[in-house]
Amino acid sequence: MARQNRSEIFDPLEVSVNHCINRAVRRAMLCGVDPYSGQSFEHRREWVRERLVFLAANYGIDLLGYAIMGNHLHVILRNRPDIVAEWSDEEVARRIWNLFPKRKDDDGQPAEPSEFDLNMLQASRDLIAEYRRRLSDVSWLMRQLAEKIARLANEEDGC
Repeated sequence: MARQNRSEIFDPLEVSVNHCINRAVRRAMLCGVDPYSGQSFEHRREWVRERLVFLAANYGIDLLGYAIMGNHLHVILRNRPDIVAEWSDEEVARRIWNLFPKRKDDDGQPAEPSEFDLNMLQASRDLIAEYRRRLSDVSWLMRQLAEKIARLANEEDGC
């Protein structure tokens, strides 16, 4: 039987603690040494750690703990919709810009948003309300974590 969606288990507008698991596919190794090829993927632990730190700094979600295993990872998260509700519209727009930048600097980091960029992100009350909801959504954080790591690993693995 398939697992239930997080949205069916808890209300994302209430503070809750979640144990999330993300598994590698294709019998691929996330970290450690592949027993079949002998290749080490230990450097990927730093990818995961850096990404978790970046996401926790931008989302209204507390990173309570994590464990990076050979082919999967465990993350303990506490969503904080109460804190996100207190952020100004500009703060929400800045955090969304950091997570989904339209421009990046030479290092690949989000470029500093202009006043116009921030105003565009704040233009609609409905849109800013949706951004605010996403900034405390555990599923959105996990999606951004998994997508980035998968892209890096797939590029490294040539697939």
